[in-house]
Amino acid sequence: MKSFRMPIAATAMVGVAALAVAVGGASASTHAAAHAAASSPFGAVHKATGTPYTFGLINDETGQVTFPEARQAEIAAADYVNEYMDGINGHPIKLADCIGDGTAPTSARCASELVAKKPLAILGAADSGTPGSEPVYERAGLDYLGGIPFTPVEQNAKNSIQFWSVSLGDNAAASVYAAKTLKAKTAVVLYFSNSQGEIAGLHIIPPVMKAAGVTTVDTIGIPPTTPDPSPEVASAIADHPDVVYVDIPNNCGVVLKDLKSLGYSGKIVGIDPCTSPQAIASAAGAAQGMYIASPFERSGSQFDLFLAAMKKWAAPNTAIDSIAEAGFATVMNVRAGLDTVKGKPTSASILKAFTTGSNHANFMSHSYTCNGKAVAKAVSICNDYYVIEQIKGTAPVIANPNTWITSKGYFKGL
Repeated sequence: MKSFRMPIAATAMVGVAALAVAVGGASASTHAAAHAAASSPFGAVHKATGTPYTFGLINDETGQVTFPEARQAEIAAADYVNEYMDGINGHPIKLADCIGDGTAPTSARCASELVAKKPLAILGAADSGTPGSEPVYERAGLDYLGGIPFTPVEQNAKNSIQFWSVSLGDNAAASVYAAKTLKAKTAVVLYFSNSQGEIAGLHIIPPVMKAAGVTTVDTIGIPPTTPDPSPEVASAIADHPDVVYVDIPNNCGVVLKDLKSLGYSGKIVGIDPCTSPQAIASAAGAAQGMYIASPFERSGSQFDLFLAAMKKWAAPNTAIDSIAEAGFATVMNVRAGLDTVKGKPTSASILKAFTTGSNHANFMSHSYTCNGKAVAKAVSICNDYYVIEQIKGTAPVIANPNTWITSKGYFKGL
């Protein structure tokens, strides 16, 4: 992961410092301001003052499964970029959002509302209703950039740029890890029995596990609205599998507690929403030792910046997980890409900014190359590398330092 370019000190601050030196030395207040800028993860203020560039986004925040952290993270990133990074070539980022419920009809309605606001492009967030929204964007000539590519629609759309794969590539990479590193021969997959959950729970995790060497993979669906998943959990562990894969994005802690209380002692592999502080706390110790594949590195200056920005600009108690990281990094990557475009970006110049060249810096993540070859049958995804984390104490830590995991050669596509 390459470091991003922090903004230089504002011209006004340089001028004030120079004047102070000319009259006998910088004042104490000038020294204090300089020290504060140096110690802050944000750097010096460099506020965007031009005409705003509007970006649309749809985010699932009602319905059975919700991801409010994606939108909150994009708000935090936009506020940071506008205040400290001069926006996009001096133009502040303005977000026009619509709240989805995970269904295609609602997303289609939201997309029509966003198109009417004449956005520059669409920022992907957590919209599992993209089969409804993506055709609206294509007809309007709008590019779809980043976010969480939940469905094959945005994973293959000609106007879509995806900087990582969350829900497809991460599940596939974790499945490879379960087989190759954890040496599992038997596994059970617990998944939400809805349209989105079945994609990973039935069509990604089991075939990749088997391709990588797991002999037996059973699958058990849990209704997203069930108040008590213990019967499904008891069924999952009845034959003492080597690995239980918990593909449960909401209320993961309940399933983990059931695994522990029912006496399961094998390996657990989960998904990144299970690593949020709220999820770990709700598991009451049962998350310990769980493995997760994440496209994001949770250390270093970029991660520190993300945490600081979320604390400053996101709503209180927003979950810190890969969904939030994807939202924040989407804005950072879009800003970096479009900052290279001369003049007001168009649909063609936006796509060119991301598809030209290779190994582009990817915020908190592995570099990306948009050549259609990162993930099988998902030509819009530009990066298929993940770090494996394990829950230790109250947070995930890197299980295999300096190692990126990929599903290449094992995942054959949806």
